[in-house]
Amino acid sequence: MLQERLRQYKKEIILAAIIFLVSSLSFGLGYLANREFSRASIIIEKCSEK
Repeated sequence: MLQERLRQYKKEIILAAIIFLVSSLSFGLGYLANREFSRASIIIEKCSEK
């Protein structure tokens, strides 16, 4: 019974797996790229000289 359903929806299962893998890979690469190129934030202090 389960094998029949797997055969019936084989293309949809493969397509869903490919979409999941590509989106996971894209997210992971974007996360790594952002961590690598992150810089210290700019801090602006108010100077109160009169």
